Amino acid sequence: MRIWLLAALGLTLAGCNTTQTGSPVASTAPAAAPASATAEALPPIYEPLIDMHRVNPTKYARDLAECRQQAAPQEAAARAARQQQTAGTAVAVGATVASFIPVSSFRQARTLYHATSAAQDVGAASAEAGAISADQATADYALVVNTCLTHKKYRVLR
Repeated sequence: MRIWLLAALGLTLAGCNTTQTGSPVASTAPAAAPASATAEALPPIYEPLIDMHRVNPTKYARDLAECRQQAAPQEAAARAARQQQTAGTAVAVGATVASFIPVSSFRQARTLYHATSAAQDVGAASAEAGAISADQATADYALVVNTCLTHKKYRVLR
């Protein structure tokens, strides 16, 4: 019974591990918003450093939005990888917490030990793979945005 209770608690805590940006506002928009609308609500994962000397800010904002649109697949991959990393971390933490469940016999303790150590290994591997994928996808995103801005004759400083 305690295992089910702790599993439910762990899943509840893992579900609470979300990031919300902006202020909660009542919306009259339809429930199924297009992907571009939800992407605009999220903060950018990379902000290029541009030499703004003799640059029209309005034109730059328009060009930057176009370059970010070109890099949308890389951004989606980076965000998905970050979610994988977060989920893997939650699994590893849940397994660590579950390892402290008191049991009455040696057999139960051994079974619990093997189960929690396997879950910790899976969670850690998933988090590590997510972190590596997220770093690669973020670097790809930055490369696409920087290259696009360079082709539009902006001087990228970073």
